[in-house]
Amino acid sequence: MKWETVKRLNIGRHYDNNEDELKLIRENTDSETYKVNASEEHSEIDHEMDDEEDSKGFNIYIKEETYNDYPEAASNNAKRALKYKEENGSSCGTPVGWTRARQLANREPLSRDTIARMASFKRHQQNKDVPYDEGCGGIMWDAWGGDSGINWAIAKLQAIDNKDESMIYGYKRLQQDVKDVDVKQGIVTGYFSAFNIVDADGDIIRPGAFKRSIDEWFPKGRVKHLLNHDPKQPLGKINVLKEDEYGLYYESQIGKHSLGVDFLKMVESDLVKEHSIGFNVRNQKKGKDANELLDITLYEGSSLTSWGANEYTPMLGVKSLDQRVERVKKLERFVKHSDATDETIQLLMLEIKQLNQLIEDMSAAQAPAPADPAPV
Repeated sequence: MKWETVKRLNIGRHYDNNEDELKLIRENTDSETYKVNASEEHSEIDHEMDDEEDSKGFNIYIKEETYNDYPEAASNNAKRALKYKEENGSSCGTPVGWTRARQLANREPLSRDTIARMASFKRHQQNKDVPYDEGCGGIMWDAWGGDSGINWAIAKLQAIDNKDESMIYGYKRLQQDVKDVDVKQGIVTGYFSAFNIVDADGDIIRPGAFKRSIDEWFPKGRVKHLLNHDPKQPLGKINVLKEDEYGLYYESQIGKHSLGVDFLKMVESDLVKEHSIGFNVRNQKKGKDANELLDITLYEGSSLTSWGANEYTPMLGVKSLDQRVERVKKLERFVKHSDATDETIQLLMLEIKQLNQLIEDMSAAQAPAPADPAPV
């Protein structure tokens, strides 16, 4: 393939398994070698040339990094939209949207570019509740994966762009406070995950799922304790990591750096309400009522606050109006009386502002509709 052709076709980007683009590339490669492997887990372009190829040009090897760890619910949403279109017909959407639906329904791997387009579809959320037979909002929202698919795409895109390649993984959240804290010694204990509970993605983690990681990764220091899945915000060292009858138990020695000190203050003030894991699935099987996760590669366990949290992944434990009001009160007390760092205080004030806006929106939504005027 001529290098001019490579540049003209912009081969350095991802292709999203687009057959039209692949066909165009093949038609312009003449007799040169062109190889595409969309199932590889590493993204790179290798230009290889040896003495025999000097007069011929480059052999191009494209290895596109792809992901298919999106929730089962996203696939089901896409299937529902496709079924309606097949049975009832629909002029809604574009070929791109329906291609996306088929990819999700078939659980095909998705490139970073495709995930980015899914994430950007969030802008159409205001139309998601439109019934299929009354407009395009609902059916196209589901075609792009619905709530589960688009929220996954937002989180996944952030992980791809902001984390080291080895730290690209899925998340599972657990509404679980810190079990115990010794502020003086800087030791916290709790659970990163729980067994035998079906989560919102339709997954269930079975006992033994973490055994390989505990036996092989943990002794080498490869399982981290982070704040909000951010590798730039390590909280401390995990001293104990084990499975018990409830789930994945940990004991961590929190560091004496400013983040660690502030974190202990947050725990002591009952502001840390959730934990989560960053992981990849090694072995799973379809159960009767859920997808059973049997073997998990565990990269990190996180304690969750709303600090810098993605607006699309709010605290699971803070759903109702009363809960949000109570959390605002706790945050305001902490901000007023704590000697935490300025950075922490600023982040908490931002959360207070966001929660107050949510409270205002929820209050407006729950207000009774005005009565019809009395007839004259």
